[in-house]
Amino acid sequence: MLTIVCGEDSISSFNYYSSLKQSYLEKEYEITNISSADLDNITSWMGESQSLFASKQVFFTQNVNKKLSKKLNLKINKVIEDLIKNKKIELFSWEEETSLRFLKFPKGAVIKEFKPSESIFKLQDSLFPGNLKGFLELLFRLEKSVDENFIFIMLIRHLRNLILVKTNQSDTKLQKWQIYKLKNQAAKWDADNLINFYNSLYKIEVNQKTSTNPYSVKKSIDILACYYL
Repeated sequence: MLTIVCGEDSISSFNYYSSLKQSYLEKEYEITNISSADLDNITSWMGESQSLFASKQVFFTQNVNKKLSKKLNLKINKVIEDLIKNKKIELFSWEEETSLRFLKFPKGAVIKEFKPSESIFKLQDSLFPGNLKGFLELLFRLEKSVDENFIFIMLIRHLRNLILVKTNQSDTKLQKWQIYKLKNQAAKWDADNLINFYNSLYKIEVNQKTSTNPYSVKKSIDILACYYL
């Protein structure tokens, strides 16, 4: 049995994935973290590790979707099919920042998808010069219910897409209507300001990871918005 935890809201999906581990620990299961390269060994490991004190076992892995292919008859595809059919095995896979439509798993897997709030997309759409008030009002409302780090990730991702369409490039995963919408928004930006805004957000990300940012993520976004919007 395979359960896939996925979705663009990677923070919520990972928190759920982590909570699953904790819940199985509390049920006194034996937790095994496994790489995608070792998935074909699960069946044999199950037989070898059974004991009176650890008779219940569950496996956790990550980003298997990257190894799969809908077109090629790869060994990993067959392994996943067998694991899905095996009701004695419990396997959970966290697929980072992957929405349901991009999953390549065979039928039969249980899927738990975490989608971003619609308000996140409204915040992205409000990101253009001259709309400081509208942007900050949405940001203020959104921060009450959404993790500030996820808001930050979604803004960086959106700015990257705006830069791509501004420079006549685009993410191949984007649909035509999305590209059209991005082009309209990118047209409101000066190219240099758009790139500088993106670079400034990237610096904030680096400073957060090195604990050298004196402000919170939310406050940092506020300051940059006041400068660029």
